[in-house]
Amino acid sequence: MAVQASTPGTNPSWLVFALSNPTDERIVRWLVAPRYTLANSGVFRPELDAPRITAVTPSLGFRPEPLKSDRADMFRLNIEPGQTVTYAAELASTKVPRLTLWNSNAYQAKQQDRMLFNGVLLGITGLLAIFLTAIFAANHRAIFPATALVAWAALVYFCVDFGFWNKLFPVGPDRTAVYRAAAEAGLAASLVLFLYTFLRIGLWHVWIKTMFWGWIAAQFALIVVAIIDPQTASGLARARRCCSAGVGTVLIGYFALRGQDRAMSLIPSWMLLIVWLLGASMIVFGKLSGEVVVSGLVAGLVLILVLLGFTVTQFAFRTGGGSVSLGPPSLVQMKSLAVDGSGTHVFQWHAGRDVITVDSDIEKELGLDPGALNVTVEEFLQHMHASDRERFRLMLWSLQEKQGGDLQTDFRLRRHDGTYLWYDLRAHAAPNENVRLLRCVGLLRDVTGLKRSHERLMHDAVHDSLTGLPNRELFMDRLQGAITRAAEGQSNRPTVLFIDIDRFKNVNKSFGLVIGDSMLLTLGRRLGRHLNPQDTLARLGGDQFAILLISDSDPHHVATLAERVRRALRTPMKISAKEIILTASIGIVVHDGTHMTSQDMLRDGEIAMLRAKRSGADRIEIFNAAMRTEDESHLPLESELRMALDRQQISVLYQPITRLASNQLAGFEALLRWDHPTRGRLAADDFIPLAEESGLIVDLGSYVLNQALEQAASWHRVLPRDRDPLFVSVNVSSRQLFRQDMVQEIRLMLARESVPKGTLKLEITESLVMENPERAVEILTWLKAYGASLALDDFGTGYSSLSYLHRFPFDVIKVDRSLVSESALDGQTPLILRSVVALAHELGKEVVAEGVETQADASYLRSIGCEFGQGYYYGEPMSAKDVAALLAALASHRKRRQRERARAEPDAPSGLEIESQSPEPLPALPGPSTA
Repeated sequence: MAVQASTPGTNPSWLVFALSNPTDERIVRWLVAPRYTLANSGVFRPELDAPRITAVTPSLGFRPEPLKSDRADMFRLNIEPGQTVTYAAELASTKVPRLTLWNSNAYQAKQQDRMLFNGVLLGITGLLAIFLTAIFAANHRAIFPATALVAWAALVYFCVDFGFWNKLFPVGPDRTAVYRAAAEAGLAASLVLFLYTFLRIGLWHVWIKTMFWGWIAAQFALIVVAIIDPQTASGLARARRCCSAGVGTVLIGYFALRGQDRAMSLIPSWMLLIVWLLGASMIVFGKLSGEVVVSGLVAGLVLILVLLGFTVTQFAFRTGGGSVSLGPPSLVQMKSLAVDGSGTHVFQWHAGRDVITVDSDIEKELGLDPGALNVTVEEFLQHMHASDRERFRLMLWSLQEKQGGDLQTDFRLRRHDGTYLWYDLRAHAAPNENVRLLRCVGLLRDVTGLKRSHERLMHDAVHDSLTGLPNRELFMDRLQGAITRAAEGQSNRPTVLFIDIDRFKNVNKSFGLVIGDSMLLTLGRRLGRHLNPQDTLARLGGDQFAILLISDSDPHHVATLAERVRRALRTPMKISAKEIILTASIGIVVHDGTHMTSQDMLRDGEIAMLRAKRSGADRIEIFNAAMRTEDESHLPLESELRMALDRQQISVLYQPITRLASNQLAGFEALLRWDHPTRGRLAADDFIPLAEESGLIVDLGSYVLNQALEQAASWHRVLPRDRDPLFVSVNVSSRQLFRQDMVQEIRLMLARESVPKGTLKLEITESLVMENPERAVEILTWLKAYGASLALDDFGTGYSSLSYLHRFPFDVIKVDRSLVSESALDGQTPLILRSVVALAHELGKEVVAEGVETQADASYLRSIGCEFGQGYYYGEPMSAKDVAALLAALASHRKRRQRERARAEPDAPSGLEIESQSPEPLPALPGPSTA
């Protein structure tokens, strides 16, 4: 047979098949080729609605008659009896369609059944979309329009897929592929919008919100793409629908694990959606096929929509937004809600049956079996703490006697693990003359946390928060009790050890408060090891501890204990790979019958401790009555010192320092004196320790520095020197050196006075720098860089650490007067003095010797190469006025010599240049008398 294509200019595909009629009657069949089927349609660029067969040509007989249909290409085939007819079908696409032969009646019946099924699905979806849209008017929540949009998108897709779209609107079947792709894109976009709205993604970070809105916009943009390229739009919609399901699964799982109600309520619907997508994927890829499978998939989508609508509606009304109420709640309902919200539990006691009934929630809290507390009173008391049973029993008996009343108490109930919980009971029994009908109803509330907080507050009120030791209040209470019992002869005489850690503030400054607290904990544990159970160790505050001994009053044993305590505190502690040794000053006071109060006895212990501290660190002092008189004069002296400092009544004297080689005045040392109105002139040793204890040493040091630099500036104006200018030495205390703003203060003073470099010489004791060598090196380096000269004072009396000596940037080593004054008495002292001078020279440092009293001392020091001498041989400390007179005399003497030299040598340079080129020594300073 010869077949010609009906469409010119094409190269169509052909499908050839043969049909045979073995019967005696003519057979009429309908050949059906569906234009679209979801099965095996593919994901990317799927085949949408398109014609399948253009024409069918038989080998004999009449040409098959085309039938009109919007969903398939249909032809009526007539086969005569006994004939076999070959048909050549011209295909409209390269893909071979699925061909079926139908009996006309059977096909029409099947189509009617399908239309009925599709109508039911359309009706359910339409009603759900209308319901969700309409309910938004009563409950203005965004989740309703978002869910309604999903239902409307599904309704549009069903209308296109079921063929109703062409019946509703006058649109040709050739545009069905565009509508189908747009409907799929709209369904995918509405699903993403629903996920964004229901999970409230907009409340998250701005970048997440922006990303989701971009995703939603891209989804809706596919609807526009469907007009241009339906296959591409449909493929992207199917792929993105799977991506949306994956992202939604992750978000729902994340929110559900965090306890979000919305995510947890959406889990069943979303799981069904995941299953539906898996089935759709298998159908699209051709793993499943058949009319039943496709119909089930469509019905599954409707079921998902119904479940989503139910979830949204239930969640919206369950959370109270727009909930339907038939009227205001009754008083009983409000009381019930109040009880549930207050966290209390119902308690009931039936006096007639002697039975107690409590809420089952209490049994759960206690870990008991259900009904374990719904028992008689005696059985209920067995669950109660032994200390609370009798009191509770008496209260119930009192209610019976009074035939009603209120019951307010708290008690403890035992848990299954043996611990107890506190409960507060507030109950009332209505008056009733018949005791057997008496009922007591109330509320139980768990107050365990409140009770424990109260216990902690009570403990913290009388105990130190850091060490857990008794604080001052508890110590004073126990001490007062011990004094009272001792006065009544019921116990031993109490003894108090007052302990203060020496220089503990330096530890906090050097290592920080955290290390300081750790050391205090260690000290507390060390002290506690030496006490008996009846004794008391307390932390009075800061670095002060106190021990109350009542177990033993033997003086020998008390002294032995104090010595053990002192040695225990001296045991080194390793901090940051360094061993720190702390010492303590200990004052001991024994009750002698004169101490009436604990304040008196503790005050005497503190007086003894202060005596030990003033006598030197690491000492023990026992109180005696003479110390009290001395301490009473301590406070007035401190007040007078503060007043004298405010009024600038502290005088600064200056003792000359001479350069031994030329017998020339080199500088002065600033010394403090206090002309007390009743005590006379006090030397620095008499009030400097008091200033250090009271904190006045910082102000006193700043005062001395200011006075000394002002005087030095005036000296340079009176007696200027280009080389070897006059200097002034000022002693620096520990509080000054390690003060944070000390370096900046000295820098500003030097800049203000504009004195030559090296004019200010700071004298720092050897013991001071050894308290914190690393910090001292850093501060001394800064001071030297800013123009101050440094002198190591009292060398030979402290550590004399040669390993550290080369690290400190000192310019001068000041030898203590003890090495000089005993040089004539001790044969070894000159050797030591000579060694010190030689060592200083080896280190490149000059030496100042204190205590030069005689000509012999000066001669010996000059012979061993000592640079400077200071002592009464060269002059006593003098006032600023006397220093000015001395310098004026020296300046006048120098000018007179310059004039005489100028007359003797007319061609010589000026006197100032003569001194600078060949200096001559000035006359020697006066001897022991003042200048």
